[in-house]
Amino acid sequence: MGKKLATVQLHASRDPLSGQIYIPPRTFVADGSLREPELLTVPAEGVLFSATTFSGQAYGIVDLDCGARIQTLLAPGTDRIGARVSARAGDDESQARFAHE
Repeated sequence: MGKKLATVQLHASRDPLSGQIYIPPRTFVADGSLREPELLTVPAEGVLFSATTFSGQAYGIVDLDCGARIQTLLAPGTDRIGARVSARAGDDESQARFAHE
């Protein structure tokens, strides 16, 4: 049986007034008030919004469960728009990639 891979946690920040989440984390919230956001981590899990391939590399836009939308690397074969995806840490030093759950 294969080794279960751990879910990746993303560093983020949240505006304490509006609840908006920023990935990557920001030093200040986006409204120009110079208010500092709260730092947090969020699971790298959500729904694949779009996918494309460029120069042999798959990329996607993922709507994370926390409410943020990110652009990310996709694992090969991850192309079902609207399907659940999550990033998993591998055994090697390569970057985590989102794949269908």
